Amino acid sequence: MSILAIVQANEQYNKSIELSVQRAKTEKKYQEQLQKQWDRNLKNIKSHQLPTGLEIPLIAVPQIDHPAQIARYQGEWGFPGQFPYGLSIYEKSFLITDGERDHEEPTRIFAGLGTPELTNERFHYITQCQQSKRLSTAFDTITLLGRGADNPDYFFDIGEGGVSITTYQDVQKLYEGFLDTNVSISMTINGPSLWMTAARLQAAREAGQNILKVRGTSQTDPCKEDDAQNELLFPLDKSIRLAMDMFEWCARNAPLYYPINVSGYHIEQKGATPIQQAAFTLANGFVYVEEALQRGMSIDSIGKRLPFFFTSGMDFEYISLLSAVRRFWAVAIRDVFGAVDPSTQKLKAHVQTSGRSLFEREILNNITRTALELFYALLNYPQALHSNSYDEPITTPTEGAVRIATDAQAILLEELGGFKDMMGFLSDSSGRMKAYHLVLEGILDYFRQINEMGGILQAKAEGFFRDEIARSSALYDHQVQTGQRRIIAVNHYNEGRGSPREVTRVEISTEMKQKRVDDVKRFKSKRDLQKVKGNILKLQEIAGNGGNVFEITMQIVKDVTLDEWTNALQQVFGLYRRKI
Repeated sequence: MSILAIVQANEQYNKSIELSVQRAKTEKKYQEQLQKQWDRNLKNIKSHQLPTGLEIPLIAVPQIDHPAQIARYQGEWGFPGQFPYGLSIYEKSFLITDGERDHEEPTRIFAGLGTPELTNERFHYITQCQQSKRLSTAFDTITLLGRGADNPDYFFDIGEGGVSITTYQDVQKLYEGFLDTNVSISMTINGPSLWMTAARLQAAREAGQNILKVRGTSQTDPCKEDDAQNELLFPLDKSIRLAMDMFEWCARNAPLYYPINVSGYHIEQKGATPIQQAAFTLANGFVYVEEALQRGMSIDSIGKRLPFFFTSGMDFEYISLLSAVRRFWAVAIRDVFGAVDPSTQKLKAHVQTSGRSLFEREILNNITRTALELFYALLNYPQALHSNSYDEPITTPTEGAVRIATDAQAILLEELGGFKDMMGFLSDSSGRMKAYHLVLEGILDYFRQINEMGGILQAKAEGFFRDEIARSSALYDHQVQTGQRRIIAVNHYNEGRGSPREVTRVEISTEMKQKRVDDVKRFKSKRDLQKVKGNILKLQEIAGNGGNVFEITMQIVKDVTLDEWTNALQQVFGLYRRKI
């Protein structure tokens, strides 16, 4: 992969905009061409009436009449659904006309606590007020590490911070009532992602669903794990191979399912600045593009199947972060990798409000912070959106806090006079465009540095991503400690405040943990052990011979538990060793 080519393509695109602007000032034919295109776009904009009686257009566009201004607007920003997708990848995101919305609302609330049964109850609770059922699953640390709930070393961690999953039956219980193809299920899991995805797809199949129509996402981003979260089960190169095994299989057999979700959220949570998050996440995305190309997949097939995951925080850059990322990606995918299909050029993204911006002190202030971060996120028109609960700094979110987080999105999308009424009502305002260009240039600068180091994987090997994130994290902490970065009621306006508010915590009882252990042991005891051993040997043989590991995982997942799958592959591939 040529990082230099990606840099040059984006630099060239910037120059092409300036060239277009200059042509529009002097060339009569070009002026007429631009004006016709502009008039055609304006003519296609419909209007509708607000409840107050006011008639407004469905899309906001600037009042410009000179061809040079038109050239700059279309090159820099574009109409909804038009290259370079600065405003949106879709024409009618969030709009409600005649009481209906063209697209599913983006709400996707994160949930996972204790047992599969408890989490299933929470899923039913949070989807009561959603027009579309879109789940997002949090797993406990034991599950993320590929260990079983019956492992005595991890007893006290069972169900803490997420749901405990070890067996195929656990997955069936977890998603009971949500396996229809009209439900989109997201799973935040990386190391054991192949096992979890196979179990989810097989559960859908057993429930009578056609997996060709199953929708959802698995995170499966080993590059991000190497940068920030350290929950890889196997060495990075082997983890990338496994991710691509699943990516390739799903392209053929589950075309509506996204088996990889390139994640910047955890990079930001580790301490990265908004621009670092954008640059490093894009770089990781290009790693998967290159890996898929080497497997013989076409760029138009790859681009449609690689969604991203970003933070929306309190910093100014977030007002345009996703818009800038979309443009950078679109230019690279089209001009470097040769994607012809516009749907391939469109970067799809899930956004989550920043957990790092939430504080225990005066904890209800987190509601305000999250609401503002949601507003920033919606200005960028993401395809999925999670709002953090105000109590997340100290506990697995409680029911009341989750309901506030869910309602916040509904209020912004269905009550606020904005997103439901007019696309891009603050689109290319001066401040947003300034942030847009600063983020773009910041991304380009990081890609130039990565190129000088010899490419993305070489930069990772030298610890460049980690070092940059660590420096930014230390600076952030210093700014909070010194008051340079103001946190209301934490380091500013904190005089005379009483004791911290008592907040209810979600407790996973010892009895509940023991029930999980008993369930797993019962499942394991009822199996044909010879069949299980044979399946594990078959898995190891295919892994060692370079075969598709996901394909065999689909075949054995009903019998082989998550921990057995992990241990078998670690014997073949070895363990991930974090670089210090």
